[in-house]
Amino acid sequence: MRVLVWALLLVNIVAFIYFNIDVIAPPQPSVIKPDILPEKMKLLTPKEVEAMPKRQEAISATPISTAPAVIVNESTACYEWGIFEPAKLNDVVTVINALSIKHQVIQQSSQEAVRYWVYKPPLPNDAAAQEKADELKTLGIEDFFVVQEPKWRNAISFGVFRDEQLATNLVNDLRHRGVREVVKSVRNQGNGHSTLVLEGVTRTLLGQLKKNQPDFPGTAIKEATCPSV
Repeated sequence: MRVLVWALLLVNIVAFIYFNIDVIAPPQPSVIKPDILPEKMKLLTPKEVEAMPKRQEAISATPISTAPAVIVNESTACYEWGIFEPAKLNDVVTVINALSIKHQVIQQSSQEAVRYWVYKPPLPNDAAAQEKADELKTLGIEDFFVVQEPKWRNAISFGVFRDEQLATNLVNDLRHRGVREVVKSVRNQGNGHSTLVLEGVTRTLLGQLKKNQPDFPGTAIKEATCPSV
């Protein structure tokens, strides 16, 4: 009798579960995938693509420095460049103005204007001048330049001096080192000659001045005392 009661109870439990399965364990909702209809697809124009909202770009992890850049100021000095004949003064002033260099024009008396130029006379052409320049460098001579001014083009300038004895010493030294046909001549005799005093010249600007020096043969660029304010 007891066994029969337990059997009936078990049958009732199984029947209850069977008829209430949806309540006890509801089915998972099915995912309905939308149909892809090619005729509904539309290609966007570049303008429409540009108008679409864009995802915010990832911010770089590298911090951006806001510290001001450090500017290294070059040291400056004053120089004298001369002597210039009246016909050349405007040309050299144009060069200096193009470099934005503050300058003063100093008139020289006939005695003050005299300079002694040491040079090698003009060579036949540019190639010959370059060959001679290379030869001078092999002799250890570095302080010279090839003149570009038309009247003296391809001459080689070794220096300009106020003191004639210094010019003579240079001529003797060059000849002793094997340089032939070296000439010492007097420059800037007469009135109307000028010297330029240049202020605030950096090493960079000095290099630019020396690049233009071959256009003004018989002149020298030398460091000088700055004018008093």
